Amino acid sequence: MGSSDPVAAVLARIQYDGPVPPLPDPAERARLREDFGWTVTQMGSANGVRRETVWTWESVPPRTPRGEKGQRYARILAYMAAALAGTGEGPGAAAPEPSAGADPQPAPAAAEAEAVEFDFDVEDPPDFDWPGASNSGPALAQTAEPEFDAPGSWDDLPDGTTRPCVRCAQPTPCLVGGQPRHVYLQAMAAMGVPRCGTRPTAPPAAAPQTPTAQAVPAPALSVPATRVDLAAAAPAAPRPASAPASRPAAPPRRPATVSGPASRRTTTKKPAVKPEYADGPLAVLDITDGALTAHLADGRTVPCPAKTLQALAAWALDKKKIRLGAAKVHENGFDQDPLLILTTSAVAHFGLPADLADQEGLRLPDDHKVVKNLTKAGWKLTKSGFGPWPRIFKRLDGKRHCVQVFLTPWGALENRVWSGAGDLPPGDLARMLGTYARLVITPRGTVAVTGEELMTSLRPPTRAEWSDAEKKYVSATVPHTLHTVVDPAPCEAPDEHPVVVADYPEEGSRPASEALDEEACIWVRPADLVTDAERACTHVAALDVQVAFLAACRRLHVGTGPAIHYPRNPAFDPTLPGSWYVDLSRIESDPRLPSPFTSSGERPEGPGWYATPTVAYAAELGADVRPMEAWVRETHSPYLQPWYDTLRDAYLTVMADLGVTKDLDDEAFLAAMAAYKDGDPLLVTLTNAIKATAKSGIGKLRQRPNMGVDHVFGDPWPALKRLTWRPDIRAMILSKARTNMHRKMHHLATVAGCWPLAVNNDCVVYATDSLSPLPLLLGPDGQPIRGGFRLGVNPGSVKHQGSQTVDWALDLLADGVNIANEIKDASLVRVA
Repeated sequence: MGSSDPVAAVLARIQYDGPVPPLPDPAERARLREDFGWTVTQMGSANGVRRETVWTWESVPPRTPRGEKGQRYARILAYMAAALAGTGEGPGAAAPEPSAGADPQPAPAAAEAEAVEFDFDVEDPPDFDWPGASNSGPALAQTAEPEFDAPGSWDDLPDGTTRPCVRCAQPTPCLVGGQPRHVYLQAMAAMGVPRCGTRPTAPPAAAPQTPTAQAVPAPALSVPATRVDLAAAAPAAPRPASAPASRPAAPPRRPATVSGPASRRTTTKKPAVKPEYADGPLAVLDITDGALTAHLADGRTVPCPAKTLQALAAWALDKKKIRLGAAKVHENGFDQDPLLILTTSAVAHFGLPADLADQEGLRLPDDHKVVKNLTKAGWKLTKSGFGPWPRIFKRLDGKRHCVQVFLTPWGALENRVWSGAGDLPPGDLARMLGTYARLVITPRGTVAVTGEELMTSLRPPTRAEWSDAEKKYVSATVPHTLHTVVDPAPCEAPDEHPVVVADYPEEGSRPASEALDEEACIWVRPADLVTDAERACTHVAALDVQVAFLAACRRLHVGTGPAIHYPRNPAFDPTLPGSWYVDLSRIESDPRLPSPFTSSGERPEGPGWYATPTVAYAAELGADVRPMEAWVRETHSPYLQPWYDTLRDAYLTVMADLGVTKDLDDEAFLAAMAAYKDGDPLLVTLTNAIKATAKSGIGKLRQRPNMGVDHVFGDPWPALKRLTWRPDIRAMILSKARTNMHRKMHHLATVAGCWPLAVNNDCVVYATDSLSPLPLLLGPDGQPIRGGFRLGVNPGSVKHQGSQTVDWALDLLADGVNIANEIKDASLVRVA
């Protein structure tokens, strides 16, 4: 019998004696792994490295693994090559056995169990895929997770017919997102559906069909009769993909608990604590029993002898006295600095003012005695100065050492995010922030700053690389990261940016059609378009997409290099992130649906700039997309994938501790979501902080200047110097989030005849005859609607935002009020 863990089973069959086989080229490494059915996570687990490291091994230019890990990697690839060739022979390979988990076609029953194990209940299927998309090398697009589709995300063509797959042009009986495309579940392979890029072994009509809902009627959006059916066009560069192997057994994970009897054990995927950081990532300083005391994240307290801030910083860095800090989150990054949180009593202890209300710019002046004493002792501050979250640093032993400080009475923890956490007892505050640090990262400032810092920590722009010429390690850029500051395209920049002011010097003079305006949708259906059937309903119910903007980051390729200008009629390429000047005003839409192309939901009035996901969605709907101009980035990667993974895991972990887990059925999920805010208040605050970190981190990508006394319209501002000041990436995220939501609304309308009454960002309201939203999620046959909204805690799934009487809704709609923005307010709910 083979091991149930496919990774362990393969490693047990590798021959470690004999010569080490040569490493194939990067594209072949990725092909062998994918055809064998392994994810990058499994390959990383087999070699004792992170998934990001495997990506670098498969990218161009590749990072060559060395030492024992490199030898094991070469032997694993040789084993995979032999297994795929069917010989079971070759350097470093033993005869494969099916039970090792490498069989690409398990029995249907096993495949069904595997589909559950792989947790396909994440979000809607990708609106479009990125096969072989990068000009920087054939393996770049393979840095995304293996491509497979969630059960319920495809439909069958009627009567067993087939159409050419948009990826490989081979026949497929499946529609994914409205396009003919192969699906990638092993269960589908077991039922005779071929993998993408392969020909069926039997006539397509003979292939067993998966259960499907009723045929989808004509789409609610239409285009002129002269359109080209882009869905039937074959892609320029198809690549094969394989079904995923069975999921490896999860490694043991260290618990991270939050205080209080109501709290549950919170697990984290972070590695074991390094000995030099045994006291945790942070300490809350407070006067307890008349003495300055450090409250640690694990609940312990230790005395702190510091009487000045310079002494406090020195104490925090002295490993003989306290071992604060945290390990780096990426092998190319840096360890996390200690965080010191000063309560009101600690602020007074160090001679600091109680607040900054009377200080210009909410910063201590440079001539304040505390700042002068720090400088005199050799400590320095960043350019931000001494505000609510100053960074204090000093060069010691030839290295720069930093301490991050939070001053809670100065508003360091925003109340809108942390719900007054600054007033918590110091022990509770330490444990809550310590849990956030372990699940996400040690806070670096506001949640926006922390979210942006997490991006660069998970994707460091540089790494140490040995130079034979200089005979030493030098700093080298890392592929697929944001390692160079680039200017935005003129259409992507806000009005006050220098590249815009050069052409439109007067504030507000740039025409709206010359600006990229990718935002979330806010729309209200006119009251005269509310149907009699909807007026006859008893209630309205709202569905809210879970962490919608974070969900849009999943597998999203964004530009990592400069924008390239194509001024004259470029052909639209959905694999290139960027901005396209195209006329989408010709596309007719049902007035009961918002237009998917504008944030207002109104039909465009003429040509305009749109991000790639928006234009791709127009093509998906059948539009003849003919851009007149474009700014695109030919170097790109799924840069945000590790950021998405970290925040998603953190959110799901805390929600599970509050009783909302991924395995709940619909009724149990609705009950759990209705009650979770009555759970441990520290955990509830953590969920808010994690969601705010995602949302504010995305907003930080287009941070605008503080248009105050110190800034002149058209002048550069400090944020422009950041690698992560990338308004084009923000536009891609919002574009994908809006089109993802519209796709589900469109599908619900075409399948079940349900039309939205109002949309507000990630919330949509429908008329229904029930207080529960469940009837909205079922088709005429009583089964869940494939491709529609799905209840669940995963990012991209939906929760119940609230219900109201239909009379309440009609009264507000008559006044043009957006009921999606009002339905959550309990004071307005008048449920009969």
